[in-house]
Amino acid sequence: MVSSSSPNKFKWITVRFILALILFLGILFAFVVIADEIVLEHENGFDQSISKSISSIVSPSLTRLMQTATFFGSSNFLFPAYIVLIIFYFSRKQMKLVLDVTMVGLTSTSILYLFKEIFKRQRPLDPLIENVTGFSFPSGHSFSSFTFFGLIIYILWKTDIRRAWKITLSAILFLIASTIAFSRVYLRVHYPSDVVAGFCLSVIWLMLSLWVLHLMDKNTSSSATKAR
Repeated sequence: MVSSSSPNKFKWITVRFILALILFLGILFAFVVIADEIVLEHENGFDQSISKSISSIVSPSLTRLMQTATFFGSSNFLFPAYIVLIIFYFSRKQMKLVLDVTMVGLTSTSILYLFKEIFKRQRPLDPLIENVTGFSFPSGHSFSSFTFFGLIIYILWKTDIRRAWKITLSAILFLIASTIAFSRVYLRVHYPSDVVAGFCLSVIWLMLSLWVLHLMDKNTSSSATKAR
C-alpha cells in the first residue's frame, strides 16, 4: 500500500524550481564551455572579434567614463558597500539579511581567487590603464559587480514595493553591473570571455549561496518549532 503522504515528498518540485534548475545548468554549461574552449584550448576568435569591434569606438571621453564605471566594480567601492548594507540591516534587526550579505560577500571573494589561481590566464598586453595586476580569468570586476548588484536585486524582490518598481530597479542595477563588466573589456584589462565567465560564475555562486542559506534558515526554523 502506498502511503497517503508519499505525494508530499515531491511538493518542493515546483515550476519555479524547475526553471531555476534549467537556468543554473545552462549557465554552468556556458561557463564550462568558455573555460575549456577559449581559456584551455586557446580558441580566441570570440575574444578577437569583440575586442576589435570595441577598439573602433575608443575615445578620450569614453575612456574617462569607463574609468569611472570600473571603479564601482573594485574592492575600493564594493567592500564599503557591503559594510553599509550589513550595518543598515543590522540597525533594522533583520539578522537573516545581515547573514546573507555577510556570507555572500565573504565567500564570493574566496571563490573568485580560487578560480583565478586554477586557470592563471594572463591579461591582455595593451591595457588603457596602468597598475592592473593579477590573473585575467574570470574577471573579478564582472564577477563581483554582478554578485553585489544581483544580491541587491534578490533582496529587492523580497520587499513589498510595487512589482513595476522591482522590475525597473532590477533593470537599472543589472545595467550598472553590465556597464562595469563592459568597462573591463573596453579598458583592455580583460578579454570578453573573462567578463562573460565572470557573469556566469556570479549567477552560479549566487544561486548556490542563496539556496544553501535558505536551507540553513529553513532547518533552523524547523528545529525551533520542534523545540517549542
